[in-house]
Amino acid sequence: MLGLPNGFSPEGIALTGGAAYTGSLVDGSIQRVDLRTGVARQFVPSPGPGRIAVGMDTDRFGRLWVAGGGAGFWPGVRTTYRVYDTRTGAKLVDVEPAGAVYLNDVIVTRDAAWFTDTFSSVLVRVPIGDDGSIGRPRTVALGGEWTAGEGLNGNGIAATPDGRSLIVGHTSGALYLVPAGAHDRARARRISLSGDEAALAAGADGLVLDGRTLYVVGPTGVVDIRLSPSLTAGRVLGVTEVPGAAWPTTAAAFGDRLYVVDANFGEDLVNVGNPDATFRIVAVPRP
Repeated sequence: MLGLPNGFSPEGIALTGGAAYTGSLVDGSIQRVDLRTGVARQFVPSPGPGRIAVGMDTDRFGRLWVAGGGAGFWPGVRTTYRVYDTRTGAKLVDVEPAGAVYLNDVIVTRDAAWFTDTFSSVLVRVPIGDDGSIGRPRTVALGGEWTAGEGLNGNGIAATPDGRSLIVGHTSGALYLVPAGAHDRARARRISLSGDEAALAAGADGLVLDGRTLYVVGPTGVVDIRLSPSLTAGRVLGVTEVPGAAWPTTAAAFGDRLYVVDANFGEDLVNVGNPDATFRIVAVPRP
């Protein structure tokens, strides 16, 4: 169990180089936690008013991508994403993409960063060049079998190793396979599930894809799903509880473990910004 500062209010997580990065829903600052020693230190301070940190991921150029949320949940928060150099902490990019409402989570492939938008049926794609150059963002509308919810929509996101397909989690718990080659509109296909589908009723927050195994993090724990070769179907194998966690949100894999963020939201999000609330990252064996 890796402790975080009281009142920090984490949500997302990314792992690289033996360290975990997690950001604050309060002020957008980011903590770096040494996985060997468990020591947490500030990686970057708050980027300023109207900036928070939600989901995050790293790329092959040693950069940390951060989804910056928006005003959907938190009045006054700007809809942004940021990119940091993991070696120096320098902020390289801070962009407010047009057409987005609330950037919740992000997955980085070889040629793009993909963000989910919880309050709109779109993804935001940011191209990445072979030389690491970062292009301009554009929105990709989700069509096909995608079902727009009343208020809340896309949440967690994962990608296949070749970057050709995305799996997007809906706040309803539904999972969708989305082609990553789409330009303005992507035809989403709902993944047909069997087994204990009720395990996903609380939503599909954090997603971790390992081969054909998909781990879905939500308030009840980590749901283990075995996908078909085409990724269009899957069987829910079970739910792993996260010891000591009040409200798991996201996870990242390292070795034989999943490192799960306990956001400890509390009822009606009362613990977000509560200076006395405690938060942690919990390591659990992969199911």
